[in-house]
Amino acid sequence: MNEWIYNLPLHCLPSGSTEQIIVRTCEPAALPAASITQAPERVVAVQLLSLQADSEPLNAWMPGLPVELVMADPAAEFPLLYRHTPLLDQHPVRVVIPVRSGFYKAVKTAVALDFPVRLDMGQPSPVLIEELEAVLEFYLHQSTVAQPIEYFQSILLSFYHQAPVSLWVVLDENPQWLRYVADDGKGSLYGRLAGVNTTFLETNAGLDIWMEQVLAAHEQCRNCEFLHHCGGYFKWPYPDYDCAGVKRLFGKLQDAATELRRDLDAAPVSE
Repeated sequence: MNEWIYNLPLHCLPSGSTEQIIVRTCEPAALPAASITQAPERVVAVQLLSLQADSEPLNAWMPGLPVELVMADPAAEFPLLYRHTPLLDQHPVRVVIPVRSGFYKAVKTAVALDFPVRLDMGQPSPVLIEELEAVLEFYLHQSTVAQPIEYFQSILLSFYHQAPVSLWVVLDENPQWLRYVADDGKGSLYGRLAGVNTTFLETNAGLDIWMEQVLAAHEQCRNCEFLHHCGGYFKWPYPDYDCAGVKRLFGKLQDAATELRRDLDAAPVSE
C-alpha cells in the first residue's frame, strides 16, 4: 500500500492519524497551538499561503521543518519577502513563484534574499516563455545566484549526469505519492491532476507506469527527446498545449550541461 503524503489545510488536520502531511495555512500564528506539534514526525512541511501574514510565530517553532512561502501575485508581492527572512535562521525556506507576468523580479528578489525558488509552471504562454528564458539566462550566467531555481537546477544536473529525472519529481508533484485535501475536506490528486481517473492503475504503480499509462501517453510525448525529463508535465491540464517553447528551454539546459561537462573535462587536474 502506498504511503501517501497529504497536502491539507490546517483546519482539516485528522486526529489520531499516522499519515505524513504537508500543512497549508494563511495564519502562521495558529500552527504552534495545533495538534501537529504533538506528533511532529508526521509533518513533512508547512506552506504559508499569505505573504501578508506575520511569520514570526514560526521562527523558533519546530526548527528544521521546511517552510514554503507560496506567492499568488509575484509582480505585486515580491517586496513582502523581506519580512520573512528571519525564518531562514531556523528553517529551510523555499519560495513558490507562479509563472505569471512579472515573476522575473520576484525570482531575483527571492534569490538575493537567499531563498531557494520553485517555479509553479502551469502551461506558459509564448510571452511567459520569453520571461522564463530571461530567468534561465539569469540562473545560468549570473555569478550572484547562490540558491537553486527549480526546475532549472535539477534538470541541468540531470543532463550533466546523464540521469533523467521527471519534472513531476523535481517540482514535488509526483502523483505516486501526493494527495490533496481541499478546504471542504474532499480528497483528490494534487494540482493539475485533480479529477484524473486512476482506478485502472495498480495500487503501487511507480512513476514510470504513471508516465506510460497516464501522464505521457500522448503521441507527441512518446516521440519527444525530452520525454524522461518532462514526463508529460506540460500536457496537463490541456493536452493540445504547444510544447515548442518549453522544448527550447530544455534544449538550452541540455546545451549548458554539455558546455559545463566540456569545460570541466578540459580543466587542468590539480596535483
